[in-house]
Amino acid sequence: MPELPEVETVRRQLDERLRDSSIVSVHIFQMGREFPSGKKLIDALVGKRILHISRRAKLLLWDFTDGMTMSAHLKMTGRFVFVDEHVKNGKHDRILFELQHPLYGRQFVMWSDVRKFGYISVLSKKEREEIVSSYGPEPLTTSVEKLADCFVLPKTRKIKSAILDQKTIAGVGNIYADEALFRAGILPMRTLGDISASERLSLAKNIIEILEESLLQQGTSSHDYVDTQGKKGGFLDFLRVYGREGEACRTCAEPISKIILNQRGTHFCRRCQK
Repeated sequence: MPELPEVETVRRQLDERLRDSSIVSVHIFQMGREFPSGKKLIDALVGKRILHISRRAKLLLWDFTDGMTMSAHLKMTGRFVFVDEHVKNGKHDRILFELQHPLYGRQFVMWSDVRKFGYISVLSKKEREEIVSSYGPEPLTTSVEKLADCFVLPKTRKIKSAILDQKTIAGVGNIYADEALFRAGILPMRTLGDISASERLSLAKNIIEILEESLLQQGTSSHDYVDTQGKKGGFLDFLRVYGREGEACRTCAEPISKIILNQRGTHFCRRCQK
């Protein structure tokens, strides 16, 4: 599933080209998880002008000048890709947005999703505020100290579960949770009550650093993720534990272990992490 670096990469690319654009038309090829659906979706979007495209956690937010918002969650395989006006829709393409920019002219963005878990919702200002306020702090705009304070209670909760909880911190998923815990030297199955103040600070610092490093590489394409140009992220080669079960740890040569923790595949090094 795309996490903060991947969603932020898409956000930046969309915002750069679509800010100040107006939605001219919306062509629906197949409905999935779009709300409202059909003609109601078209009527809700056509004529809207984009103020900017923002992000909260893993949500993309197309904010319009009239106060409405189109939120989009990529989930596992959702994509927004710039396409040519003569593009022929493929098997997994769902919606084609035609936009007009005062400087760039006509632009076309395809919303597609292989597994159809991704969704789009048109929100009022109140609905938008309710959604964004439900998430925890953003790692890239929160101090190390405040982020570390998120990992105190409840004491019996496993540290990886806390990282993945979007109400605890926003935007971090399985890949970067595993990687940050490795860098901090903390086993993912340890409980919050067992983690020292210095370890919490180290973990918070490493969460921020790894997200920033991945952003520089346009994210991680471990599965289906591509950016708005259809290009894969370059951070895969920098991963130290995620997806490397049985391979030698790049620090100590111990084989990387994998367990299922709270129904999520979890990668770690038994020697480097305590």
